Order: sequence, then structure tokens, then C-alpha cells
Amino acid sequence: MKDATVKNGLLRFVTPRIVKLLENSNPAALEKVEKEVAILFLDLEGCSILCENLSPKEMNRLIEYYFSRFFDVIQKYRGTVNEIMGDGFMAIFEANDSDRDIHDATSAAVELRRLVLESRKQRVQNRYNTEVHIGLHAGNAFVGFTRFRAKVWERWTYTASGPVVNIAARLCQIAPGGSIFISEKVAAIAQHHFRLEPLGPKKLKNVNQPVIAFNVLD
Repeated sequence: MKDATVKNGLLRFVTPRIVKLLENSNPAALEKVEKEVAILFLDLEGCSILCENLSPKEMNRLIEYYFSRFFDVIQKYRGTVNEIMGDGFMAIFEANDSDRDIHDATSAAVELRRLVLESRKQRVQNRYNTEVHIGLHAGNAFVGFTRFRAKVWERWTYTASGPVVNIAARLCQIAPGGSIFISEKVAAIAQHHFRLEPLGPKKLKNVNQPVIAFNVLD
């Protein structure tokens, strides 16, 4: 009973995948490893303006409404939300099959965008015209638990690091509201299932070489 209570408590702070990893008695499961992943970044557009016009309570309610539904979508497509950054988040797709990870991440992105559009149409109280912009990239990353050890406490966070993460984040930054910008590597798989618009090379902040980008239309 106590173990179940602890597990339920953990699920309020981390995803089911992280709880499963923490329950694993094999120490190797907690170490960071290099692996192929797909990375998704999402931001709610216009939140800075909304913060000026909404009370903190209303703003919190709006974020909770959308993110609760967003996380269901990420879970549905076998992703893990590992970082929440104010009005955005990062998700890792790591099914140990790079083509499947890319397809899952792109499918999740399309469903996330559709969810926002439907919510805007259905919710009379949503007068904020909320949009999302999403960036996707795939490649090799260093994935697992990063440990921060201070003098009086220790914090672990499950994350991915490397250029693949930076490029996904930068694609998200340059994508207009309602857009899903993906890299050429993602497009190579996504083109078989989704309609894409070529955008050509994009110069991204803190990325040395231009990145060939595509917009996912449907």
C-alpha cells in the first residue's frame, strides 16, 4: 500500500516512463546513453501578451487546460515530456526505432495543432485565439538522468542533450503560430505520411550551418 502511495505521488511530478525507470533495480538503466531520438518543442504563442491581460489565476487555468491535453497526446504517441518551460515544453520520442520515433513525433505534432484549433472553436470562453508553434528534429543525443548535486540536496532530471535538441528548439522559435517546422531528416520519413511545404535553408541561432526546413501542412 505504501509503495502504491509513493508511486502515485511520483506520478504527480514525473511521467510514467520516468517512474518505470526509477523502479528498475538495474543501475545501468539510470545512466545516460547515446541513442537516436526525435525531439519535439512546443510553445503557446502570445502568452507574453496574455500575461498582461489576464490575472495570474486565469493564465494558470489556461496553461493547465491546454497542457493537460497536450500531455495526453504525447503519451499516446509514446513520447516523454521531460521539460516544461513556462508556456512551452520539450518531449523525447525514443522507441529505439528512429523511423517510428519520427513518425510518432510528427503525428503528435499534427494532433497537438488540431487540438488547439478545435479547442478555439468549441470553447466560448476561449477568446484568446491561442496558437501553437512546434519544432521537430531527430538524431543522436545523450539521453538519461542528469544529476545536480548541491551541498544539501540532489536533484535528478531526465533529459536529452546535443545539437539535435538545439535545432528542434530553434525550429520551434522561428515557426509562426499554427506551424510545425521540421528538419530535412524528419521530412525524409514524414513525407510518406504528411503533406509538406519545402522552406529551404534556414539560418538558426547558435547553429553553424543552415538547416533545410519543411512546414507540415496536414
